[in-house]
Amino acid sequence: MLNTRYLAGASSIALAAVITLSAGQAFAQDVDAEVSEVVVTGSFIAGSPEDAALPVNVIGSDEMQKQGSPSTVDLIKSIPAVSGAIGESNQFGAGQTTGSGNINLRGLGATRTLVLMNGRRMAVSPGGTSVDTNLIPTAAIGRLEVLKDGAAATYGSDAIGGVVNFITRTNLDGFEVRGDYSHIDGSDGNDYGTSIAYGWRGDRGNILLTAGYRHRSELSTRERDYTQRSITENPQGGWSSFGNPGLYLSSTNGGLSFTSPYVDPSCNAISGPGTAASCNFNYIGFDNLTEREEHYQLYGEINFDLTDTTTFHMEALYAGHDVPEEKSSPSYPPNNFPTSGLTTKAQGNGFFIPSSNPGLQALIAKGLAPASAATSGLFTSIAWRPIGVGGNGLYDNGGKEDKRKFTAYRLSSGLKGKFENGIGWDAGLTYMEDWSDIATPDILISRLQLALRGLGGAGCNPSTGVAGVGACQYFNPFSTGTAGNVLDGRANPNYVAGTVNNQAILDYLFEDYSYETRTKLFAADLVFNGELPIDFGAGPLAWAAGTQYRWSSIERQTSDYTNIAVTPCTDSPVNPAATCVNQYGGFSFFGPLTDYNLDYGVIAGFGELQVPIFDSLTATLAVRYEDYGGNIGATTNPKVAVKWQATDWLAFRASAGSTFRAPPQTQIAPSVTTSLAYTTAAAGYRAYDVYGNPNLEPEKANTLNVGAILEIGDFNATLDYWSFDFAGPIDNESGSGIINALFPNGTSTTLPNNCGVAAYAGLRNRITFNDINSDGTPDCLPSAINRTRLNVVNGPDLKTSGLDFAASYKARDVLAGGDLSFGLDLTYVLKYEVAPTVIEGVTVKPARDYAGTMDYLGYGSQPQWKATVFGEYTNGDHNLRWTLRYIDGMIDTRVGTSTFTATSPLGQKIDAFVTNDLSYRVFLPWETTLTAAVINVFDADPSVARLDLSYDPFTANPLGRYFKLGVTKKF
Repeated sequence: MLNTRYLAGASSIALAAVITLSAGQAFAQDVDAEVSEVVVTGSFIAGSPEDAALPVNVIGSDEMQKQGSPSTVDLIKSIPAVSGAIGESNQFGAGQTTGSGNINLRGLGATRTLVLMNGRRMAVSPGGTSVDTNLIPTAAIGRLEVLKDGAAATYGSDAIGGVVNFITRTNLDGFEVRGDYSHIDGSDGNDYGTSIAYGWRGDRGNILLTAGYRHRSELSTRERDYTQRSITENPQGGWSSFGNPGLYLSSTNGGLSFTSPYVDPSCNAISGPGTAASCNFNYIGFDNLTEREEHYQLYGEINFDLTDTTTFHMEALYAGHDVPEEKSSPSYPPNNFPTSGLTTKAQGNGFFIPSSNPGLQALIAKGLAPASAATSGLFTSIAWRPIGVGGNGLYDNGGKEDKRKFTAYRLSSGLKGKFENGIGWDAGLTYMEDWSDIATPDILISRLQLALRGLGGAGCNPSTGVAGVGACQYFNPFSTGTAGNVLDGRANPNYVAGTVNNQAILDYLFEDYSYETRTKLFAADLVFNGELPIDFGAGPLAWAAGTQYRWSSIERQTSDYTNIAVTPCTDSPVNPAATCVNQYGGFSFFGPLTDYNLDYGVIAGFGELQVPIFDSLTATLAVRYEDYGGNIGATTNPKVAVKWQATDWLAFRASAGSTFRAPPQTQIAPSVTTSLAYTTAAAGYRAYDVYGNPNLEPEKANTLNVGAILEIGDFNATLDYWSFDFAGPIDNESGSGIINALFPNGTSTTLPNNCGVAAYAGLRNRITFNDINSDGTPDCLPSAINRTRLNVVNGPDLKTSGLDFAASYKARDVLAGGDLSFGLDLTYVLKYEVAPTVIEGVTVKPARDYAGTMDYLGYGSQPQWKATVFGEYTNGDHNLRWTLRYIDGMIDTRVGTSTFTATSPLGQKIDAFVTNDLSYRVFLPWETTLTAAVINVFDADPSVARLDLSYDPFTANPLGRYFKLGVTKKF
């Protein structure tokens, strides 16, 4: 049925195009359309942004061009009210979303910003719970409207922190071709993009067709010195104590001896620094700052007057982006371990390596192995990974290559018109699907253990094969099979050529941890508007009322090795009949996933009334009712907005209301999603299993905005105070809070912890620990953490408030007949206060004001100041602009914990990030426009942060100074 709709919609566009073009009307010049009254984001009653009682910013195509035609990501990150947006380096801490973008107004999280296209909803990205802004057809966009106020009374759920509305252009008549190229030092191929647009305008309608492509090249971390930090400078800068060369354990009477752990003898020669109980490994050199990305969009739109009072609208979008080879560590340290049936030796955790393993025999021959290794073999510990500094032979650069692909299509159509009595109406249908295909290579535990015993290989039968003979192969886990460090060229003095792992054994070990996710959205809207025969002397009352039905779903399908129903146990890949108590799946690092298909429908009714009380005073009242049914129930949200034009040059505005966000399907279903996050220095990245909560309630917030608008000649300014008061915001429980509460002394194993304290028993039970002492009892130690259970909850209340200030001034005909313009746009956060976080009866995080902080794995990046200042000179066809962008410094909330020490203080304060851009635009003959820009003129590096990339990718830009050139030609 949906395919039929799609074909019918496409046929309608094609037929309308033929009919319209056959009218034989001549092309006109592309001019800016002057529309005196439009439906402004935040209201269903016609007005204009300048008249709005709500804080709406409008960014037009002309303004974007003056900025050097930034990408969608760069444009969004340049808005001061946006904080902590993804789109640059997404690998660490942003989920499976590389290539995607989002908008995070007020630092409240992208899930709380509603993204619209032409006033209609879009489906959320399968990689998260927010709209992927990189799917927006940039060649078709005419302006961007940003409502920095809660708008649930108008739009319903998700508009809790504000609304961003991408509105397509209607003024193109003819063909337009664009191209741009960015030269980025060290980038593999640099960045470039192209688009073509065709527009037709006639007496009764218009058509817009666009196609766009953007290529982003990979930029290796090795191309930027600030990412390459020593372990003393930044222990969190891609450093892990789980390496290869790594740590092994000798065997005594079939058990393990921890009195003399064995560190691979090549540790300090090609990796390190090493200690008596670990070998540190830096994986950041295998990663990229930006990945190779291919973005593409196709868009078509038609508007046609069917009658003098009825207009038909249809738009279709097909878009996607592909990240074919996201770089990451050569292999991951194991989170799970084989059973004793596969190891042939009993131990609490780890892998058994028999003395017959060629890699171990080479160490024995060199006299570098423990004495017991020749008879009893060795075990791995959790402080190890199968492949490290030597690189993964399956991939050219030595790092694994993950795949991320997102594709979407969207159809939206509508009719609007007026009845004879003057009442207007607008009916619309929107359908969108957005799907992702994620694949990350990971090692199967059971295959790794068999290969360590010489029984690995695609053609080997472990039951009948002979170790190391024929199709049965060994995997060498030691440095003897590593020629050297592939990143820095250090040679391995203990290398033995005959012990190198071949590609066949690596192919056998790795399978894709893969799954496909699809989100769907269907919305039917009906809105009426008109005027009432009531007039207080300033004009009749205007009204709007309507209803909406909205259905959304999310479906996930996993591969067999990823699916917990097919591969529940560590032994399942080699023994499909295997059973186990703890179903941790077959992969060594990633946990298993469930298939699901979840949906719900929403029915809404809303109304809006605009009351001109006096010529200078107008009030707008709005209310919306939404019914989700089930455990979520229904909610009603009112809002009032007032504008007072005190004088010709001064106006005041205020708005107040309640707003809400319903929990998405995945958060109320009793399903489990596994993510990975940095836990402690001793445990590194570990699994967090996030469980849905059927008893979740919608989060609610009260919003307030009070502002002033000043217009004196060519000087304009606005000042707004805003606040959001949240009750029960929906979030995952704090994993770092649980770990820090249970282990207040950090990674220390000698100082007391709270494992044995009765009040902390609930927190203790949330964590699955390894039995590293092999006594049959899990060890409650930071180094023994395997995975942690988290629930989705209505979390601690949150209050945030701040100030927005914007000003602009134009001095006309002052310099050689040209105009000088100046502008300032800033946001200052007064507070971002969060109540105490309580889990299992324990306060794991005290109340805190997060304004001006970076709360890693918590409330994210919350700079207190963010501002843009520009100066511009325009003379005829020439425009020159200088732009300064300022992002305030932040304090790392881990200051005062074991993260920072006297010998490693770097990054406690993340300094302000200040960049300067220079852009030039000139209108050339033959309807050609040239833009040239130098971004980050002074080549400022991002400030140091104690994160994997040694900077904060959610606020800063890693590219340094780069040069951009763009050309637009109209026909």
